Order: sequence, then structure tokens, then C-alpha cells
Amino acid sequence: MYIDNVKLKNFRNYKNQSIHFTSGMNILLGPNGVGKTNLLESIYLLSTTRSHRNDDEKEMISFNEEFAAVEGTVNTKEGRDRLDIILHKSGKTLLINNAVVKRNSEFVGRINAVLFSPSDMNLFDASPKDRRKLIDMEMGKLSAKYMYNLSLYLKSLKQRNAFLKSSDDKVLLETYTEMLYEPQIDIIRERNQFINSMNTYLTYFFNQINGDDSHQLMMVYRSMIKEKKNEEEMKKQIKQVYDSILEKDLAFKTTNNGIHREDYEFYLDGKNVAKFCSQGQKRMVILAIKLSIMQIIYQIKREYPILLLDDVFSELDSNHRSCLLNLLPNSVQSIITTTDLREIYSIKKSDANILNFGKEVR
Repeated sequence: MYIDNVKLKNFRNYKNQSIHFTSGMNILLGPNGVGKTNLLESIYLLSTTRSHRNDDEKEMISFNEEFAAVEGTVNTKEGRDRLDIILHKSGKTLLINNAVVKRNSEFVGRINAVLFSPSDMNLFDASPKDRRKLIDMEMGKLSAKYMYNLSLYLKSLKQRNAFLKSSDDKVLLETYTEMLYEPQIDIIRERNQFINSMNTYLTYFFNQINGDDSHQLMMVYRSMIKEKKNEEEMKKQIKQVYDSILEKDLAFKTTNNGIHREDYEFYLDGKNVAKFCSQGQKRMVILAIKLSIMQIIYQIKREYPILLLDDVFSELDSNHRSCLLNLLPNSVQSIITTTDLREIYSIKKSDANILNFGKEVR
């Protein structure tokens, strides 16, 4: 999978720009503040329909403009697609090959892109909501079923919370509660499967980046219940959870447990990464997570995603930079931002498409 070009109109600091890429390594070279990160954001938007930087989509529209447009042409083993996202002050319009699509789930994953951003360094200290958001986003690109169940669950959760705010009828509340059972079971199963796949790769990639083979990196899923082969057993567990928090839910008028409250933790050599790892170790853990996700996408889709690396090398020493670059398969399209080519001195200029960004982008 690779993206040929991106056309931007009124997107951040881009007024009207077309940028072309090669299928291999692309280096976005230029000083800070010229729009390199904005360009990566536009590609991530085409992959997920969301920004990785904030939830207010209006901020992506250039100042004093009414709309922004992002167009990308992607090549996959199944063919070539044109994808468009038009951002309005009141929402967005999604198009695939000039045809409007009504559901995000139809659009997400047409471009599979894995992004490393400096903001990812907040992952371990962030709220569980932010960690769930990362995993939900990656799983949604791989499984339409996951997205459907997550959407169904959130819709049912909203209805249950609205009922809690308006009534204390326990009999009717049970009906709303039962609507949460089945989508949660499917979500928990898929989350467990994803975490198991992650743990197949995490240690390998961490040790490769670190330059040794002495460490063990593991991701742990803190689920509300234990997965069982028998669906009825899982329903019984979920019912017990909701029975145990019934009075609390009625008192606080909200649903205090469920897959919307679960969390993920990371352990390096048995120690919680959030509490015990240095910033350098955390950066390598993040990179191992991103490369593991890339490999899982390949495992399922049989083609690599696009790898977006924003300012990834600035805090890695030369050995770790070389180790990371050596891990990138030749068949992966990578788009890498840097302010200084000396950060990636081991790359031959002939092996990369270097795009120079000046002081301003027009």
C-alpha cells in the first residue's frame, strides 16, 4: 500500500498544494513550523477520518475559510482509489472515488497508516480513555465488525445513561443493561485477540531498536471480565458486574463499568512502563508498539500500511536511529519528518525521496 499524492486546500497552513510521494522512503525536510506535521496529519485524517492532534475538526480549516479539502490517491493490492474529505464548520463529507459515503466505517482503513507523533509520549501518563482511543482506532482500521460493535455499544450506553438521569425504575433499567451484553462480549474477544497479537511482536521490536535481546516487553489488557469460550458464561459475568454497581449507577446517574472504562498497561521486564521507565525507554516502547501494529496489519491485510514518523529521530542517538531504520521493510512506504538530514545520515540520498520545505508553504 502506498499513497501517490495528497492535495490540500485550506488545510491548516496549506492554501492550495499538491504533494507527490514515492512508494519507498520519503523525507520531509525543513525547519519547524513550515507544515511538515500538518501534512502527516492530512494523511492520518484520510486513514481514520480524525486528527491525531485534537478533536475539534474546525481547527484544521485555514483561518477565515469556510471549508478545507484533503484528497489522496492510494494504491493497494486491490487497485487504486481516490479518497476525499471535505471539512465544513458543521461537520465533514467523505467520498470514495467521487461517491459520498455516509458511514465512517466505510471509509476508515481504505488507507492504512500508522503514525508516530511526539504526542504519543503522553500515552503512559494519559487517561485510560486516551489509551483506549489508540487501540480502538487501530482495531477499527482492521475490523469493520469491531467498529460496528463499538458503535452499537456506545449508542446503547448513551441510552442507558439517559435513562439513569430520568428514572430509577430498576426493572426497565435491566432492559437497557441487557442491551450492553452482546456488543461487549464481541469487543472483549477482539481486544484479547489484538493484545495477544501485539505481545507476539513487542519484545522483538523493542530489542531490535534497543540493539540487544535482553528485554521483555508486554501489553496487558485490564478487562472488566475474563474471556470464556461459552458466551452465556460471559453474560453471567457481565450481569454480576452490573448487579454489583447498580446502586452506584443509580446514585451517580451514569454507567460506572463496562468496556468504556477498561485500560491497557505496558510492562518492561516486569515493571510498569508508566512508573519506572526513562523517557528514552518510553520512546522505544512507543516505537515498538507502532511497529507491532504495522506487522499486525500486514498479518491480516497481507500488505504493509503507510508508516508516518513525525520527528522520531530527534531524541534517539545514532545507534538507535540506525537500528530503527534497519527495521523498516523495503516494501513499506514511509514518510518521515526531520529538520536535519544528519539525523538520518545512514540513508543514501538515492534511496529516499527528499521533499524540501521552505519557510512558507503555498
